[in-house]
Amino acid sequence: MEKILLKKSYRVKDLKIINFNSLWGYKGIFTTIRLVGKKPKLILAEEHLKKFNRDTSRFGINYKLSKQFLLNFINNNSKIRNYDHLLRIAVTKKILSISLRKRNNEDKLFKAKVYRYQRISPTFKNLQYKKIISLQKKINLKKEEIIFYSKNKILEGSTTNIIFVRNDKLFIPKNSYYYGITLEYLIKKLPYKVQKKDINIKSLNEFTELLLVGSGKGVISISSIQKLNWYRSSMKIYNFLSKKYSKLLVE
Repeated sequence: MEKILLKKSYRVKDLKIINFNSLWGYKGIFTTIRLVGKKPKLILAEEHLKKFNRDTSRFGINYKLSKQFLLNFINNNSKIRNYDHLLRIAVTKKILSISLRKRNNEDKLFKAKVYRYQRISPTFKNLQYKKIISLQKKINLKKEEIIFYSKNKILEGSTTNIIFVRNDKLFIPKNSYYYGITLEYLIKKLPYKVQKKDINIKSLNEFTELLLVGSGKGVISISSIQKLNWYRSSMKIYNFLSKKYSKLLVE
């Protein structure tokens, strides 16, 4: 797992600093925001905060996160001169925790494994992640992702959303997963229609590209899923989306 460079926890009621708690396994939510540059820039911060603050209300958490609070946290605690890092913010009814880690540079021949599992309350980015963390410890996250499926339907990656490509047509799963901020942004930038469809794990060979998207990964083209004998045969849509995402980082 990645090394945490900076971490702090606060009491929600008065923001007093307390002993750090990652909050994994607690009832609450989290989000992960990418930081880039010397200043630094918080990628898609407004979109992250809007969804985060919406979901705190749905979890009965009396806390609203602001961009200024995050900037103050970084400026007051970090001495990093040039960022390509991930800021994780987690909250429960009583505790707010923030941590910073370096973002991985993924392998060009990035692979995936499949695992039968569906997250608890999958439409929320909730903190019930202990099972996922235990699975991630068994792989090299710079080279692999774990793709979850249930009832033979592919759902999402352990830290990513998935886009399926066939004949320049794009598909995403119908339901039972978290519709991420990066996925939402990229879909808006596409000149292609994206269809929601149940993707059967046995039908993967119909697709020429499988793309992973998320705050940490950015845009990744899966090279193979060896267990399913799937190998990519195109990188056309990956090249298009990768350029769109790279532009976002420097805008």
